[in-house]
Amino acid sequence: MDHNLENIVNHRISTLAVLMKRQVFNIIARKELKITPDQWVVLYFLWQENGLSIGELAKRAKKDFANVTRIVEKLVKMDYVTKKKSEKDSRVCNVFLQPKVEAIKNDIQNCWKEASDVALKGVTQSEQKQLTDILIKIENNILLDLE
Repeated sequence: MDHNLENIVNHRISTLAVLMKRQVFNIIARKELKITPDQWVVLYFLWQENGLSIGELAKRAKKDFANVTRIVEKLVKMDYVTKKKSEKDSRVCNVFLQPKVEAIKNDIQNCWKEASDVALKGVTQSEQKQLTDILIKIENNILLDLE
């Protein structure tokens, strides 16, 4: 096995994730949008299904509960979301989008598209599909091990 850090798959994936997040943050900042990539991820899942619990948001975003709770609290302060106790279980808070957040939706999605266009320049659709399939396998291996 090659022990050169630059040739270890896990390190390459981690480095790429950091770089892509930094790139998206730079694009968002350049467009003067007041949101972070992590906040956008939470909003993304709420745009897919409004009213998710914090636990479900954490699961879908693959982030820990405490981190998502902090993100949601910041989004509440920004008036992008509200929290409401679940009628079924008072220990659970559901998160709902506020109308204000619709004003930035397209701008944020365009930032992610711009970042993807830069990152995937010269990478064919077939290569993207193959890479995505491999990354999903790796992700599932890790998720199974963490359970």
